[in-house]
Amino acid sequence: MERQRRAGERWRRFGQIVFSLVAGVLAVAIAAILIASLIDLGQPRVSGTFTQVGCEERPRGGCRPFGTWISDDGTIVEHHVYLNGWTDSTGRARSTFQPGALLGENVVDVPGLTGAMPMLLSVVLVWLLVIALRRAASWGDIALPRSRWLGGRGGTVRRQGALGIRGSFRRQYRHSLERETIRNE
Repeated sequence: MERQRRAGERWRRFGQIVFSLVAGVLAVAIAAILIASLIDLGQPRVSGTFTQVGCEERPRGGCRPFGTWISDDGTIVEHHVYLNGWTDSTGRARSTFQPGALLGENVVDVPGLTGAMPMLLSVVLVWLLVIALRRAASWGDIALPRSRWLGGRGGTVRRQGALGIRGSFRRQYRHSLERETIRNE
């Protein structure tokens, strides 16, 4: 019995280590993509029009539009570029292109989704770090400050009952009876 318990503890610890490693690798990868997307935000953008030529099927349904993008002045023409966004009923959309982009040189964006990637990656990175830190704290690997945001109680002040006694109503009642007997003696 003791042997099975120790084996279970070893497997549990192995799973905790694997989770920590995977979370760390994911955090580094997301941070690297976030940095590249922030660098791309500073790259010049050229406005133009995307014309949909076809649609590639996606594994989970739907399709990804691809087509030709032409700048407003007609100097830059890109063939077989993907659109981040949507087209109107005619298959056209106003979009921007980044010639020197680190992420997706063959991708054009509709104006509403231009800065969406850094914001989305920031939210995902913070979420992943909070989950990993809370897991590590629950396993006893690290100590976190007691705050409601990280899952603690928040501060050292505890709520008291109506009679000024902490705990359940039964405990409050017992303490009130003890107070009365002490006063009467």
